[in-house]
Amino acid sequence: MCSSPRPAPGVYVIVNRVLSPNDKRLAITFNGPDQPATATVRTDGPAQRWVIADYDTRTQSVSPTNAQNLQAAWGSGFVTVLPAGKYVWTIRKTDTGYTIQDGGVTAFWGVEEAINGAEVTIEVGTGNEKQRWFFESV
Repeated sequence: MCSSPRPAPGVYVIVNRVLSPNDKRLAITFNGPDQPATATVRTDGPAQRWVIADYDTRTQSVSPTNAQNLQAAWGSGFVTVLPAGKYVWTIRKTDTGYTIQDGGVTAFWGVEEAINGAEVTIEVGTGNEKQRWFFESV
């Protein structure tokens, strides 16, 4: 993790704070365009690498490294990946990990259950650790 309020632009694996029932670390995984992103066991493979880029002084974009013409976007209650279109997120460091929220800071990325293959959801903040992430530079 970096010491600034938000991650520096770069390439990261984004890992959920909560371990799976088998004590495995779950990383956000790109599953293709217009598909839900999922939290899967961390492999350090290309589908788990994300480019974080500054959009402005408050928000950042999140793109898969193997498809940088796409960006993480808001699907029907989950994170999906669509053609780049100024989809931006407010990513901030807290005492328990980073939060990833919409530009209006009203909803959080998280997982309902910390299990392999869980969809990465976008929901109202619960304060729950399943809505906290670590950004591991790669």
